[in-house]
Amino acid sequence: MNPVPVMLIVGTHLRKGVSLALEEAQAHVNEGVQAVIVEGGPGTLSAPPGVEMVQLAPGCVCCVGQLPLRVTVARLLRQIRPARLWIEVSAAGHLAELRKQLNGPGFAGAVKLYEGQPGASSTE
Repeated sequence: MNPVPVMLIVGTHLRKGVSLALEEAQAHVNEGVQAVIVEGGPGTLSAPPGVEMVQLAPGCVCCVGQLPLRVTVARLLRQIRPARLWIEVSAAGHLAELRKQLNGPGFAGAVKLYEGQPGASSTE
């Protein structure tokens, strides 16, 4: 089984109810089901057809949100089997720990991390 591409995006407009990950995922539904995990936000986001979205409770994915994030990623990979998984965090400071979590035990080999847009270079 090929690793699922995981796009890591910093969404500076999440508090305003705008998700860059949702916009990008919607543009790629022709490739298959897209999955989006959004950190925090106002809870008013809705996923378009062909996109499975999970909105995590506000909080740092490196600290208090680490377990919910890992459980959500594992569930989406097993149940949805997306063509691509988009993870949007609210601050760039979260990216190093997020990469560490997703490259570690449980996900190594199951995902391939990218930052930014599709076609961006891998973070590995």
